[in-house]
Amino acid sequence: MSEPDALAQKLALLATREPVDETGARVISEGGAPAPVAAILGEIDNTVLERCLVFECGQATVKVVAAGRRLRGFFDVSPRNDAAIIGQVLSREEPEGLQQAHDLMQEFCGKPDRITVRSTPPEAFGQGGERGISAAGLATLWDVVLESGPKPPIEQFLTANAAAFSSVLHLRKGEIISTAGDFEALQSIWSTQVDAFREAHKKTIRGEEGAQLICLNGAFEDGSSVAMVLYEDDIVLVACGADSFGAMQSSWHRIFA
Repeated sequence: MSEPDALAQKLALLATREPVDETGARVISEGGAPAPVAAILGEIDNTVLERCLVFECGQATVKVVAAGRRLRGFFDVSPRNDAAIIGQVLSREEPEGLQQAHDLMQEFCGKPDRITVRSTPPEAFGQGGERGISAAGLATLWDVVLESGPKPPIEQFLTANAAAFSSVLHLRKGEIISTAGDFEALQSIWSTQVDAFREAHKKTIRGEEGAQLICLNGAFEDGSSVAMVLYEDDIVLVACGADSFGAMQSSWHRIFA
């Protein structure tokens, strides 16, 4: 990729709305999407001026030093980690250190939970001439596929809440895009009720219909509930428990608000 193309891609990514958690940190991976290590390397690849990037996942924190789209090294790790690579500048000439860095990253990203990042001012680290290794170079060494850009909002929402869904029916312009679980009951709702509901619903709103999340508590005889997601040409029906509605609403507002 040429430098102008790379710059254009970076500007497009910066212009994209990113979800932010309740503390103000940016959410870069949730529920394993995008792949955590790829998300972290993507943040490093977006860092030109030297900064400290603080990644958090649950109770774990990794603070790295990045500059020039390169990972210079690991500044600090919590809970405490005794890997010798912490505090050292990464180098291709030291394969043992690269393996330690890879193991540390894999341990941090072991559970596909929410990963956030904060950018903080640089701190003294290594020598000025020690540049570290580029994010693209680490991706090659660690066999990681860097994301070319964020997933569409509807995919972000489905990925973030996948654990709460017992079945899914995703349609675009009336055509089935994907399914999961025992979706036949959802397909019956789609074919017999959705069109009539949407026609009635349009009469109650003014202007263009925007992104919506509609939850129907206890829709099935077994007590499970249904949520309908409307976004542009996509309609998604999911079966879930009513106790998941709060988390779904929260992620919906992070992604679409």
